[in-house]
Amino acid sequence: MSDGLTAPAPEILDARPDRARRSPWVVVPAQALATLAVFAVVGAGAGWAWFRLWDVPSGVVAGGRWYTDEAGLRDDFQGVALYVVIATVSGLVLGVLAAWAFDRAELVTLAAVIAGSVVAAYLMLRVGTHLSPGDPHELARTAQDGDKLSGALRVRSWAPRGSFTFGALVGLGLVYAVSIGRPPTEVRGLPSLPPRSTSPSAATASPTSTVPPA
Repeated sequence: MSDGLTAPAPEILDARPDRARRSPWVVVPAQALATLAVFAVVGAGAGWAWFRLWDVPSGVVAGGRWYTDEAGLRDDFQGVALYVVIATVSGLVLGVLAAWAFDRAELVTLAAVIAGSVVAAYLMLRVGTHLSPGDPHELARTAQDGDKLSGALRVRSWAPRGSFTFGALVGLGLVYAVSIGRPPTEVRGLPSLPPRSTSPSAATASPTSTVPPA
């Protein structure tokens, strides 16, 4: 006698997405490594863009020190502001993409995004400062009075250096906040089962009546 519970047909089980059948011990580490690699590449590219968009300030040496005008001070500050903007936007975009594409294990994705953003911030700073001229304050010690030296990209405080991680976490959090309540990844794409049909014999059977005792 059937109890009304039927197992899904084999063709329905086979209709799951391919990634749902893969072992999480393979997929999750691969997604984490991919996240780190993408963050590293984008961080290096952001360092190049940081240098290319920066207006190099100019100054003059006097008494073993480097002096610049008001425009030079403005350009020097612009370097820090550009770092914050580029790092924040880059981290935001990568955080959104990582949360959207790698949703198999959210905690692993979060850890990979944090680690990747730290690597990206380091590479961005290293690439940008490597492409920029040397520190004029150091070069002025051995330069002659009247020599003109260009300014250098630099981010002295730690707060701006956290812009990449801040942007990445904001992007990650936005996607997670919007996607609350979505179905789990493992059942996405699984076709719905047909409604259970009622047995004709059960539908036509008349209820049994009982006669109360006299």
